[in-house]
Amino acid sequence: MNQEVILKGPVKGLGAEADMVKVKPGYARNFLFPRGLATPVNAASKRQLESLKKRRAEREAAEAAASQEKAAKLARLALAFELKQAQEGAEKLFGAITSKEIAAALVEKGFEVEHRDITLAKVINQVGEHDVTVDLGYSVKVQIKVKVTGNTDENFEKPTKARRPRKSASADVAKEELSE
Repeated sequence: MNQEVILKGPVKGLGAEADMVKVKPGYARNFLFPRGLATPVNAASKRQLESLKKRRAEREAAEAAASQEKAAKLARLALAFELKQAQEGAEKLFGAITSKEIAAALVEKGFEVEHRDITLAKVINQVGEHDVTVDLGYSVKVQIKVKVTGNTDENFEKPTKARRPRKSASADVAKEELSE
């Protein structure tokens, strides 16, 4: 048995303002209602629905305009990456540029983009310019240029993020044995 509620604001995985959705009674009672995210469907809440719809339309219009503005800035942007190359003149590189690396480069340039919003037509593992599609939401997509160069230097290593070493139970046991 589900309970029908009207959402007061966007709830990830459920809907946005003014959406009438059916949820489990416990979810509504224990999560949505105490946080002010929803109201039960009744005559009073149905009257409130129009103001919620208006607020949702205003929010979506503002977000769409922000996406358009962001797209205009991104369209002028070109990213450059350098990968290790076997020999001069060879197009094949060691490694590849992933959507996570592109997203990290965009964040460094001041654009908040999730890696799952970046679409690669094919794996970027060759020298040259590549087109990458970034989905900004609200049907706004923009193409950015990614330029990849190769480096044949023996000591060159692709810059990576610093990672914390994994902690395992066997490492703890080994440390205890050494300390004894």
